[in-house]
Amino acid sequence: MRYSIMALACAGVFITTAAYADDPMANTYGNTVTTKSEKTGAAGKLMFNQDGSYSATATGADGKDVSYNGKWSLKDDGATICLAPQLPPDAPGAAPSCSPLQKHAVGDSWTVTNDKGETFDVSLTAGH
Repeated sequence: MRYSIMALACAGVFITTAAYADDPMANTYGNTVTTKSEKTGAAGKLMFNQDGSYSATATGADGKDVSYNGKWSLKDDGATICLAPQLPPDAPGAAPSCSPLQKHAVGDSWTVTNDKGETFDVSLTAGH
């Protein structure tokens, strides 16, 4: 199931503002993180919540959109984001994955490689 990989991709998406100087995730709340696997081309969209949860939509193996939820957390003093998709334990990508966290503004696009060695093209767009 390719959709679970999208949850693993999201990282390096954030910029702080004066109002949220202590929250490196602040710029993602209310916005959309879009990911695309460089290996498979599978795409996904993630929406982060301030309470440490996220919702995602990705393309399943059958080509249909699949929606799921997950939990995110920061480690290494905010230098790394870890995602834990809430998927069946035997689903591909159900294990947590971590990626470097970088600051980006709405409208930015970049590439990130997670701790599973998967590389993704990522962008941050305004709104959901």
